Amino acid sequence: MRLAARLLLACLLGFGLARAATDPKLLLIEQTLNGFTDEDYAGAVEKLLAEHEARTGVPLRPGSLRKCGLKVSSESGVGLCTPKPLVRAVGAALLRRGFARDAVIICDGRQESMRACGFLPPLSKDEARFEGYPAQAWDQLAPGWAGDARLRYENQVMPSPGTPNVPWGNPRISILPKTLFDDVDFWINLPVLSDSKSLGVHGALAAASLGNMVNAERFLDMPSNAAKAAIEVCAIPGLTRRQALTILSLERYQVLGGPTYDAGWVRSDKVMLASANPVILDFVGLQKINAGRAARQIARIHPEPPIFSLANDGEIRLGTCRPDEITLVRLAAP
Repeated sequence: MRLAARLLLACLLGFGLARAATDPKLLLIEQTLNGFTDEDYAGAVEKLLAEHEARTGVPLRPGSLRKCGLKVSSESGVGLCTPKPLVRAVGAALLRRGFARDAVIICDGRQESMRACGFLPPLSKDEARFEGYPAQAWDQLAPGWAGDARLRYENQVMPSPGTPNVPWGNPRISILPKTLFDDVDFWINLPVLSDSKSLGVHGALAAASLGNMVNAERFLDMPSNAAKAAIEVCAIPGLTRRQALTILSLERYQVLGGPTYDAGWVRSDKVMLASANPVILDFVGLQKINAGRAARQIARIHPEPPIFSLANDGEIRLGTCRPDEITLVRLAAP
């Protein structure tokens, strides 16, 4: 049986419900939502996080640095960005777990898209905050980080002709976020889901990699290099060891034309998916995208995008998407 079909069958049967997951990357939580209001998200997020902590034994509480990051996704614009009620709910849950409001950092790659989506104030003269939480855009900080060799990702793909040169001089180098390497006890990824010419699926892996770099646009028109770059960045120990969890809301996801927003191809399910394993989230996301395409009589994404095989190739082990290795926990809406 093909892997995609096996996963769908396993989800229908509720595979793995009887055994507890000790490895966070073997746990997938499906949390139902009553709706998409602040109240709906607040109760569901608390239930989801408590389940994750109980099953993995990994508390989402302050450590020695007493800070955490919430990586939002804003690159597709306001129509397809991380839902604000989700951000509020996760922030409030972290406050209950002992973090100060100043210690929960809302972050993403580009100041312009964060501002357009409301994660930064409309005027640059205003303090960089989202509803009291500090907010950071990597493109504003990257020039100061470029001298740190740990944060420099080099790849021979050049930017498109006419693209302004990067402040650090070498257009073959992208800069990774020092904040997520050094300044937080952990960070939580809050991506959105769409299809993608470059990766096939633009979701958890994309947000943690290309969405976490400055000068990553050069990969978007290079499918053969984009998947390799995304996997290599996700495998960088300094970045991945602090990534605690990914929470994917399916309030809005796009099945064609992504990651550029197109309202005509957006679908919605009252579900959140959460795992420390980004590969299984993107694999389930691929099934969602293909189901949405089939419903509109549009060709499915086939063959399977190479990002899934690359995610567990050689010494790289980002997480399995084999159904028989995953523990699925389904939670009803509170």
